[in-house]
Amino acid sequence: REPRAAPWATILWSCCDDPGRLRMRQDARMLAALFERSMGLDDAWEVSGTWFEEVEGGPDELHVRVARRRGHAVPCPECGVPCGVHDARERTWRHLDIWQFRTYVHCAVPRTDCPEHGVRTVLMPWEVRPNSHFTALFEAQVLAACMRGSTVKAVAEALGEDDHRLWDMLGRAVAQARGSADYSDVRRVGIDETSRSKGHTYISTMLDLDGRRCVAVTDGNDRGSVGRMCGQLEAHGGDRAAITEVTRDMSGSFSSGVSEEMPQATQTIDRFHVMQLFSRATDRVRCRERRESDEKREALKRTKYVWLKREESLTERQREVRERLAPNRSHLKTARACQMTEAMRDVYDCETAAEAEPMLDRLLSWMTHSNVPEMRKVAKTVRENREGILSYFGSRLTNAYLEGANSLIQSIKRAARGFRNVEYFTTAIFLRLGGLSFDALACDPT
Repeated sequence: REPRAAPWATILWSCCDDPGRLRMRQDARMLAALFERSMGLDDAWEVSGTWFEEVEGGPDELHVRVARRRGHAVPCPECGVPCGVHDARERTWRHLDIWQFRTYVHCAVPRTDCPEHGVRTVLMPWEVRPNSHFTALFEAQVLAACMRGSTVKAVAEALGEDDHRLWDMLGRAVAQARGSADYSDVRRVGIDETSRSKGHTYISTMLDLDGRRCVAVTDGNDRGSVGRMCGQLEAHGGDRAAITEVTRDMSGSFSSGVSEEMPQATQTIDRFHVMQLFSRATDRVRCRERRESDEKREALKRTKYVWLKREESLTERQREVRERLAPNRSHLKTARACQMTEAMRDVYDCETAAEAEPMLDRLLSWMTHSNVPEMRKVAKTVRENREGILSYFGSRLTNAYLEGANSLIQSIKRAARGFRNVEYFTTAIFLRLGGLSFDALACDPT
């Protein structure tokens, strides 16, 4: 676009009296000094011009031109040796808004003529990476807003930018930050799945339980998802052979995947998933039994949490109802299923695996030979994961951090009204949960 006014060295707008002209020249010099400081310009660069442009139907724009001072060599971006200039190419960057104006920076970017490396484009002082469309300060503003929980769509609307351009910038920033991340100290990980969109579409996540950070995200929850996440771990300095313990749910695909990719790791089944399995089975027994007769429907009316809550958490009324409907009084299968759930809680109250093992085996035998089909199915699942359940007593690891992370991931999805693009979803997850450092991406405004 053509400038609407002269450079800052002249008057930015017409003024009649000399004191006014002097004041406007002082304001222009102050504006130039502000830009030079905020964008980290050294002695080789200077602000050579500023002008305003009116935009019909939108906010006015402030444009700043930066030029290389004569007599200054340009260092080669590869070796740092001062070189001559081969040529220059005009480029524009979006900068932080100044006052109420959208601000743009213009510069003829030089290309060095290095004897060793040939022609190379110079990285400008305000750039994070070559060929960026934004200054480092603008990118920092977007990163800070998104890491605080703002959606990219909302940030794009506030800044008057296209959200696809911001997603591309965030993706490159996350990729660069992950490139400098070090996963060589990862030893204990948790693996879990969470829904990506409506239907049975999932993403799988791997989190470092000691570092409290997300280290890998992949689309799907199939058997090969564990291998893909291990590949991401190793791409950033990690080693799947160094993993000593993995916590997971009772997913068969995760069990097979961990056994194949990390055979040396001890697999620990998350206790909360085990108790969730028992609680859901107990509630299914109640729902089925209510439909069997009017008498049972009346007896089980408004008793859902009588069976699902721990005994010590029951209210006085709920405790009376549970005692009245105990198996030796009512012969309800729901009461029997509740007893089995309480017995599993007693197993987890044990101090050691040696103490818990016989109790677990007796419980599984009771469930297997009971006349409650829902609990027999649970017994089969628990028996298949018996070793992983007993491993809990050695490490006391759970998926509590993963479940908290899943809640945050779901809040990210809800705030954005869903993600059709898996790469965008992955970028948002790493921004909030990756524990990434973006210090290396900032320019030095000194």
